[in-house]
Amino acid sequence: MRMFPALIAAFSLLLGGCLANPFASAPAPEETAPAAPLSTVPQFISMNNAGAQASIDDPAFGGMVDVMVEGSFTSASGRDCRRAVVSRPPHEAEIVILCRSGEEWELMPRVWGRGLD
Repeated sequence: MRMFPALIAAFSLLLGGCLANPFASAPAPEETAPAAPLSTVPQFISMNNAGAQASIDDPAFGGMVDVMVEGSFTSASGRDCRRAVVSRPPHEAEIVILCRSGEEWELMPRVWGRGLD
């Protein structure tokens, strides 16, 4: 019987670590870094609808490239997105996706085609 209070105390300490502390402060909200400014090609895509095309000089895409906006869609996460084809002969075309969160457009990770630098 002498061990019973010790077992209850040990069990309470063990379970106490599993529960949230009601007196603890809430975690600080995560700060989001400001979006990097878009280069010339993503700016063109963000401002134009399907069918728009242009030749644009953008060092981020290797110099002078041809851009054709293919269309808009809604991503699985519910964001508004635009798809475009960027080509720089003799390289293969690259698909470029821009998605918008609120008013900010973000260039999605680029997938390079075979033969691109």
